[in-house]
Amino acid sequence: MKLMKRILTFGMALLMTLGLVACGDNGGSGTVQVDFMYGGDAAVTEMYGLAIQEFNKTVGATKGIKIKGIPKSSSINTVLAQQLPAGTGPDVMALADDYFKRYTQYFADLSGVLSQAEHDDFYETIISRYHYNRDTTTSNSTDPLYAVPVFNDATVLYYNKTVLEANGVICISVEAKDLEAFNAGTFKDGNGKTKGDYGITVNVPNKGYYRSGTPFVPGAGETDGASWQNPDGEVLIFNDRIAMNWDEIEDLAMLCTKSINESSESKYGYYSEWWFNYGWSVGGDCMEDLTGNGDWAYSLPANNPNYIVLDGKTYTGIYTGTVYKAGDTLDFKDVLAADKGATISFETDNKSYFNYTVNGKTAAFRDFSAEIANGTLAKLPSIKDAFSRFVYLSAIGGLNVCPYPNQFNGTTASQYFAGGDMALLVEKISNFGNIGKIMKDTWSVAPMPQYKEYTSPSDPSCDDVKVAGKTAAHSLGYSLAINNKADSRIQDAAKEFVKWFATDGQTFLAKNGYVSSRKSDAETSLEGLAAKYNNPEVILTSVQNASAGDWWYMTDNNWITTWSNPLNNEVRYGKKTLEDFLYAYIEATNTALGQYKK
Repeated sequence: MKLMKRILTFGMALLMTLGLVACGDNGGSGTVQVDFMYGGDAAVTEMYGLAIQEFNKTVGATKGIKIKGIPKSSSINTVLAQQLPAGTGPDVMALADDYFKRYTQYFADLSGVLSQAEHDDFYETIISRYHYNRDTTTSNSTDPLYAVPVFNDATVLYYNKTVLEANGVICISVEAKDLEAFNAGTFKDGNGKTKGDYGITVNVPNKGYYRSGTPFVPGAGETDGASWQNPDGEVLIFNDRIAMNWDEIEDLAMLCTKSINESSESKYGYYSEWWFNYGWSVGGDCMEDLTGNGDWAYSLPANNPNYIVLDGKTYTGIYTGTVYKAGDTLDFKDVLAADKGATISFETDNKSYFNYTVNGKTAAFRDFSAEIANGTLAKLPSIKDAFSRFVYLSAIGGLNVCPYPNQFNGTTASQYFAGGDMALLVEKISNFGNIGKIMKDTWSVAPMPQYKEYTSPSDPSCDDVKVAGKTAAHSLGYSLAINNKADSRIQDAAKEFVKWFATDGQTFLAKNGYVSSRKSDAETSLEGLAAKYNNPEVILTSVQNASAGDWWYMTDNNWITTWSNPLNNEVRYGKKTLEDFLYAYIEATNTALGQYKK
């Protein structure tokens, strides 16, 4: 009997030991092991590796938690698609925005992991992505929080300094607040040079791109750059601290496109795969929630004006009740002539752009003439106008300053740019390492182009802005989620790791050159960036303002491919006109959107 008791006691001890080994620190007593799966490009996976090391030797060592990293060189989505539905998978997983919503049913609700102050310390465009209601497809602040942000891979405008200078452009780096001192000749810019060092004899205005004679200002309805003039003896200055408007970036891009300017050192002037910053800068989007309850409608072809609140003013939306502050653009529902509580719907009609109804009657748009007259609001272009401006960079009847994707000859846009074939490129900040290896110090970054209208556009020296849109960029966000199948002990340990990554871990990464997603780490982010890159303020600003791309909007991309495939394969290759495209896919896209709400 005593022998049997000893055997049972030994067996129980052995089982307990084995249980610790299964989730422990190589059998270390009391240590909980948390499996963490992550993927991404080299810069992102390096970031995760650094964070794991830091956590394990600090918080993990103190609290008896060991994070076991499971990097995936292949798509993590492929692995999760197999494991999560089967009730397995890692304890913690790193997700890119495009895969987040489709897996939320397998995630633990993290709503209580962060305090309200910690939650609100994140930039709103970042934290709002990870709230989600699967029934209504909304991402309101009251919806469950299924992940926490860890890295915001924002887009910036890369420029090839060698190409610009070879094409006669002086590249300076002066913030708007320092232009007066720079023009006085006493200030050294971000490149360590004064105005005299550059040989500049004109007063440099507050513009991203300045040409002293005939700046490009397209005429009414002009889409092909016919009025553009090749500069002859003009002073050309590019300032990488100030956002170019749409005219300026097209002007500079035509200078650097060989088919337009035979002496150009590059084949093409500009490439952006994405329309987002064009549409978002004027307050538009590719779809709109008509009620605030997940009733989505396709809106790229919408031709109604947008509106922005001017400095020192506020405006309260009639329909939503939202109090908009200076710099905010109005929600589409507040632009419609609809009172609070009215029923807004969409009637499909492929023969016209849109037919919205309010309480069953064809909708009108609100008259803002009084608000414009008293200086509260300013009118901005429609999303259709903004989207058209993007498409005409390469489409039939357009500028032809953008290469078609098949002209990259099997390389990426970043490689094409780094090889000197392109002067300007919109790309994510995670490309810094790859581009830097090839180009060394012949590149830098600038703000994303922004809608800006000058009071006298044809006057080269005029930098008085009549109206400007929002600062806008997009990003691929990375977040951490916890598997809801993990047992309570592992979930508790996983929450310690996730909370650390979202708080002190953000500060740690900021010190190492990765931009934190938190407001309180802004200065630390600048210091970390300055140690590695030029123009850190531009990078931080982009991260602060970058929103999620349309791949995040729903649980899959089926609604996007309905219209994006013909856009990329027909319109951008000159096989279909923009007008034909905009008419053709309204009904099909709205049908696809209607499938998501339960």
